[in-house]
Amino acid sequence: MSNSPILNAFLYGIISACSMPLGSITALFWTPVSRMISFLTAFGGGALLAALVIDLVGSATEKGHIFELVIGSIMGSLFYTIVNQLVNNSGGFLRKPSTTLSYLTQQDSRRFQQRLLSLKRIDLFYESPRSFRQQLAQKMLVADYPKGTTIYQQEDPSESLYIIRKGQVKLLDPQADFQPLKHLSDNDVFGQFAFLTGSPHQTVAQTTEDTQLDILPRPHFEELLQTSSYLSPKTESFWQTQELFDYLQQRQKLNKEKINHWLSAATEKIHSEGVILPAVEIERHVQEFLQIARQITRFPLFRYLFQEELLEIAQRLTYHDRKKGYVFFQPQEASDRLFIIRQGEIEIVYPHHLQKPPFVLKSGDPVGELSFVTGANHSVSAIALTDVQVWTLRKRDFEEMIQQSKNLEEAIKVFLEKPKMQNYLLKQQNFTPSQAGQWIQKACQNMNAGHLIPSASAISNTVAQHKDAPMAIWLGLLMDGIPEALTIGAHLVSAPLSPSLLAGLFIANYPEALSSSQGMKEQGFSVRKILIMWSSITLITGILAAIGTLLFANLPESAVSFVGAMAAGAMLTVISETMLPEAYAKGGSIVGMSTLLGFLSIIVIKSWGH
Repeated sequence: MSNSPILNAFLYGIISACSMPLGSITALFWTPVSRMISFLTAFGGGALLAALVIDLVGSATEKGHIFELVIGSIMGSLFYTIVNQLVNNSGGFLRKPSTTLSYLTQQDSRRFQQRLLSLKRIDLFYESPRSFRQQLAQKMLVADYPKGTTIYQQEDPSESLYIIRKGQVKLLDPQADFQPLKHLSDNDVFGQFAFLTGSPHQTVAQTTEDTQLDILPRPHFEELLQTSSYLSPKTESFWQTQELFDYLQQRQKLNKEKINHWLSAATEKIHSEGVILPAVEIERHVQEFLQIARQITRFPLFRYLFQEELLEIAQRLTYHDRKKGYVFFQPQEASDRLFIIRQGEIEIVYPHHLQKPPFVLKSGDPVGELSFVTGANHSVSAIALTDVQVWTLRKRDFEEMIQQSKNLEEAIKVFLEKPKMQNYLLKQQNFTPSQAGQWIQKACQNMNAGHLIPSASAISNTVAQHKDAPMAIWLGLLMDGIPEALTIGAHLVSAPLSPSLLAGLFIANYPEALSSSQGMKEQGFSVRKILIMWSSITLITGILAAIGTLLFANLPESAVSFVGAMAAGAMLTVISETMLPEAYAKGGSIVGMSTLLGFLSIIVIKSWGH
């Protein structure tokens, strides 16, 4: 190496960080299995841990700088944690699977506490014990709905209770030409009357801004009905209220005699089985659907199913009569349901291609099938050309069936690989040929692994959800590299750089870049952008190491030990917060041995140095 400490620091910084672009290049040509990434990450974490203990902690201890070591490492950890949180909140958590996991875990914890407070505001749960509300909160789901999303429509099954975490929802009244009935905001509850009577919804719920909901599914509610001594009596008390009686009369059109009959039967049902008896049965026309299902040629999935599988789908359908002029969907609306025409005609209009003539669908035809399967937003309008009768299949029911039926899964794979699907993604969703091919491949891989089909809309909008995410990711990567640059600069002030410290930094950086680059690639980052990010971090690490040598040149040894301890504290926090949790999440028990091997490798390198 050169006689110039500054140049040496720069070169050592480059060497320690050059494994980052090396890891990113590897990710372009190799997609390792999760256990391999786990092994490499834990090995790197063990190597870095050994290097820090031997060369930074050990050095400060030998010099008697215990106070500087303790205070510096604590300050380094706190500083890293605070800055890391700020960067993550701007989208920087996307830089690594581990920071993504950590960020989402923290979000889940906050949501859980907020759910407990929200549940206490609901009359049904107001007097419930905290232990009961905790059980309830654990069973709730969280869903995000963009502005303008229809959460449920009139006559949809009432399978969930909704609480607005943040945002706004309007309820539209079908009895008043769909004029707004209520405007709801944070902590408001809706859908409770239909939910607690098992009746179809008689309003339409739409978001008026981006909205996040807490959702309690019916199966989870009824599970608690069977085990909780609190919930069953409270539900029965709610059934006796005048408010519920008015709802059943005015919304569900039941007379007094039918309401009283339902109350008697529902009370007996909740005592004997712990479930809610529907006050109004949902119309489905199961047998008629079974007769035409295998004849639906434009969506030929049903012909591959066994009769019992077709029956399962038929029992999830809802049946509706719609008047001439009814709009089923318009461009940019979410594709959360498939329509199958029983009788009548529906016109498909292409508003962005006015030269293209409208297309008319008739009895037995599916409507919206391509956007339904892909999860992409609709790109056309569907309008009833005559009075029409349709079956409706909701997306959530379809996804459950995919996971239960191997025949349906295989039929979808065949459907996805047809030229019709590729053409739809290219022309209607503006995918590039590469994006379309990648989405189809990813969808088939997900089904092979027992997962849901990824949303085409979500793939095209992933990075758009965090507009500043690329810069935040870059800052996050830089923040991870600053401690090692300062370590090199501080170390060179008082002694030559230890080979074991250099090796520990080099080894730890490789799997970090490999794993992160894979994640960036999946998020849609270009190869060029990924390489520029990692290469610039490598260069800046060298520059910061050289600057560190200048800054610390005239400081006393105790101050240098303090700076080194801050860097060590920050890097130990990185190991414990990101590297090892990610390794364990991907590889489980393999982590212990691989961490040990990484630790021992630095011991061996240290001994060779002597």
